[in-house]
Amino acid sequence: MKDNDKEELTERFMNAVDYLNRQVHTFGLDDWQGLDITIPQIKTLVLLERSGPLRMGSIARYLDRALSATTTVVDRLVERGLVDRAWDPNDRRVVICRLTDQGKQGMEQFWRIRRERLQLMVDFLDVEQLGVVVRGLEVAIAADKALFGSQESGQSTD
Repeated sequence: MKDNDKEELTERFMNAVDYLNRQVHTFGLDDWQGLDITIPQIKTLVLLERSGPLRMGSIARYLDRALSATTTVVDRLVERGLVDRAWDPNDRRVVICRLTDQGKQGMEQFWRIRRERLQLMVDFLDVEQLGVVVRGLEVAIAADKALFGSQESGQSTD
């Protein structure tokens, strides 16, 4: 009976996470569609925000794309004023990419849109319900950290 309970709870957990991901990530999507930004460009912006300045090769590995394809992605972000490129003063062959102030503001807006959706959900819950949700999420986060550590893809600056 325990195995069936775990299977059912696992399925409910997966469905709940999938639902929340879709809801949070599609909220405000119209705002982003008007910017004509591709998924690889968004992933690059998120990576640079999370990791700070990175070599082009690190971005390519994170995106799992060829260096030439990554250069095209970064070129578009540079054209939009969201990313800045510079040569490494220690090795002119190395290109370092980082968010510009405009890119940082764009990422703040990106996360703010998602937080607004989450705030609407939080406002709907009473304190007891919110406590249950928070404790459950904290347990899930602890499990993730125990399994995968706090290391995130692409953080290497090599």
